[in-house]
Amino acid sequence: MNLMFAMVLSVGIKAISAVVELAIQILLTNGIGVSAYGSYVFYIGLVEGTYFLLFSGSVKLNTFYLSTPCASLRNFKKKYVRCYLAPVVGLILTVSLLLRNPYGVLAACILGVYYFAFDTSGVFFSRGYQLPGLLGEYLLGRLALLTGVLTVLRLNLAHTLVLFSLYGTQFLIVLLWYSLHRKKLKPGSEEIQVPLRKLAEFQISDVASSLVSYSPTILQYLFGGAFTAGFSGIISVVRSFTNFISGPTEKVFLPSFSQLYKAGERQKLEQSYLMIVQIQMVFVGTIGAILLIFPRLFLSIFSPDLVQYADVFSGTAACLLLVSGMGPVTGMLQMTENEKICNRNQWTSIAVMVLVWIVLRREPLFAIYGICVQALVEGGLKYYSVCRWFGKSIIPVRKYILLWLPVLLLRLLVERMGWTYSWLAGFCCVAFVFLWNLSAALMNPLVKAELLSKLVQIRKK
Repeated sequence: MNLMFAMVLSVGIKAISAVVELAIQILLTNGIGVSAYGSYVFYIGLVEGTYFLLFSGSVKLNTFYLSTPCASLRNFKKKYVRCYLAPVVGLILTVSLLLRNPYGVLAACILGVYYFAFDTSGVFFSRGYQLPGLLGEYLLGRLALLTGVLTVLRLNLAHTLVLFSLYGTQFLIVLLWYSLHRKKLKPGSEEIQVPLRKLAEFQISDVASSLVSYSPTILQYLFGGAFTAGFSGIISVVRSFTNFISGPTEKVFLPSFSQLYKAGERQKLEQSYLMIVQIQMVFVGTIGAILLIFPRLFLSIFSPDLVQYADVFSGTAACLLLVSGMGPVTGMLQMTENEKICNRNQWTSIAVMVLVWIVLRREPLFAIYGICVQALVEGGLKYYSVCRWFGKSIIPVRKYILLWLPVLLLRLLVERMGWTYSWLAGFCCVAFVFLWNLSAALMNPLVKAELLSKLVQIRKK
């Protein structure tokens, strides 16, 4: 599949998925309240955090190795599941049964299904079958979850355990979808011997990511209560939005990065990276238009009780969005055998985050303040690392500021005119920022060439 077309397709599917995800969160916060929603995201954070803490490094091996059509990881994956995944999940399940903890039992089952769903998805992307991979991982499961949430809310059965069960069911739907398309996957004939060092480097990187993504919500729940955990869950929605943009982009392009790096085509890798940055900014800037210009309007959709945190929310969103606009720095470095740099950057930012938590431990939203500082530190280190690898300022600071300038100016205008709760003003601002960033992306020669190439193909058909 044409990479430009695959990327646009992936972001389009993820945009629909983002709407579905947003609808789920709005239904939950309005249907069960912010505090109950905080309990729900706490248990989800435990499952997803455990997955990224222990197992996700194995999935990244798909991207690194299986971009070569003849390669196979079949024997390695069998041994990995038999000797590592199954014992760990079995241990969690056994302890939960002994303690008679239904949440632990359910979490163990979900964890196993979660791994196989994402591992299979990684194989689809690595082998070049983006469409079934995108539909499975990002859309179908969420549509199933949305249907389930609507049903239990209608029947007044929205207990945390029931919602947690629905969360796990979506991954069963994803696995069923992949089983219908698995025949398309090429098995590969050359079994790869995976060095444990490579697996460890990928896993260490994801250990850091899990601490950044999930520990704030877990800590807010344990030390700040369910309500502040619910607000932290809304912050996680912002992180999900950025992942909805960067996630499919990385899955589509990282196999290509690996191929270009192995072939020594550094210039093409640079061109592809710049194209990703510009296209991502079209969507990152558009999301920023609603989150940064209209934070009160956005929070009021979930609950009027959250509007009091509008300034904290917009500040945190700004930190996360500014970093996400830099493109797939971590993925690019990992696909060019610079995992140590990524790990060093992440652990440095985590150390700073923990320091902030210690200093501000008495503040009600201490974990969220740590997120802001961590994002800024990691963003600065990412920018330095990617520029050093390419040997120049790969993302011109002046152009990056120009892409964000409309959001800043519109925020000042909206505050001045008192339009903070205006849906009409929100629509106009989002449309303007989208067109601004789209015009900037179309100035990229590679983007323009890819689009013209695709238009020519369509006309010939």
